[in-house]
Amino acid sequence: MNSEKKKQYFLKNELAVLGLPMRLTISLIIGTIVLLAILSSILNPCIFPQQMLVSITPQVIIVQGSDQENVSFTVFVQDTDGSPLSGASVIIKGLGGAGSGFSDTTGKTIIPLRVQLESGIYEGYLDISVRAPCHVPFDCLAIVKVVKSENWK
Repeated sequence: MNSEKKKQYFLKNELAVLGLPMRLTISLIIGTIVLLAILSSILNPCIFPQQMLVSITPQVIIVQGSDQENVSFTVFVQDTDGSPLSGASVIIKGLGGAGSGFSDTTGKTIIPLRVQLESGIYEGYLDISVRAPCHVPFDCLAIVKVVKSENWK
């Protein structure tokens, strides 16, 4: 091969090599975007999650003394149209106890919980956390008040 042909051969190869990183970069960017779209649809199938309504009874509990007491809460979970949400995960926690459950076809769950107010403390609060598919998570701090009977008037 003469020197002129070698020069043209290397020149052509240099152009191909220069274009290769650009094609790889574009392919990598497009592949990343497609992968993110696939993962987001798998991990969060709802693009526009809805709000939900949560009600709990009772909202005030009266306990006797500093011993642990068993209490029961009824929680209703509904969508904004008033339709019950089944399969919603409900967690109530605080004051040394925690309880959880799933709502049934009527949107209702009953959660038993053991609460305790230490001596010298006359009131405390429980928190609730509710999760349902395609709905905005519901978290409320201090939704239930627990009071010792000698301080309740």
